Amino acid sequence: MRSLALPSLAAASLAVTLSACGPSIDPAAKADIDRRVSVLQPGANVVAAPAPGLQAPMPFAVGQWTQYKLTDDKHEPSFLTQKIVGQQGDAIWLETVTDTYSGRTIQKILFAIGNRMDPSTVEVRAVIMKDPKGRVQEIPPPAISLMQSTYRGLLSALIVSWQGLPQEGATVPAGRFEGCFKARTDAQWGPWRSVADSWAHPAVPLSGTVRSQGVDRPFTMELTGYGTSGATSEL
Repeated sequence: MRSLALPSLAAASLAVTLSACGPSIDPAAKADIDRRVSVLQPGANVVAAPAPGLQAPMPFAVGQWTQYKLTDDKHEPSFLTQKIVGQQGDAIWLETVTDTYSGRTIQKILFAIGNRMDPSTVEVRAVIMKDPKGRVQEIPPPAISLMQSTYRGLLSALIVSWQGLPQEGATVPAGRFEGCFKARTDAQWGPWRSVADSWAHPAVPLSGTVRSQGVDRPFTMELTGYGTSGATSEL
């Protein structure tokens, strides 16, 4: 099958990047995540999205958001929230909030994209990060220029091409999605890579991903919620 970009590409990369200082378990963060996991059920929000008529993702708009539950190869859950929180000219602010047993990290990226199917058209213009201790760092423009290809990789989930992919339904805590585009992807999670099967639907903002499942290593990623308005920045 053809490849399909996953939020896990950006999500896990961001999580690893922001927690690279040797994370330890925060009891309060762990309790909060375990509580959130305990109330999730497949299809809990039983609002079925019909099979799509288009093979294209939803256009970006301020206020859009998605949230996922991830389970890694250690069976530890975490939550990933991505949202569009602003716009400057032709560029948008994408904010990623990662909640793990080690605490919360946030990364906010200002980028412009010319073609959703062409990663070379992505231009990153600003990056702001916040670590679990609340320390905020803005990456200097010269560093962004030097690391343009790296930051493009973190945004690769937003490069979407579904043409010609097979379609299959998927049920996740956010609901039932009919006719998802299914693909096998060679996905990069921070310093390591993994092959994953993924399901995507244009009713879901940003990358469209509904679910992904590891093939060569055990991990899962499931959509728990999404919306087309209401997202606000936490930085």
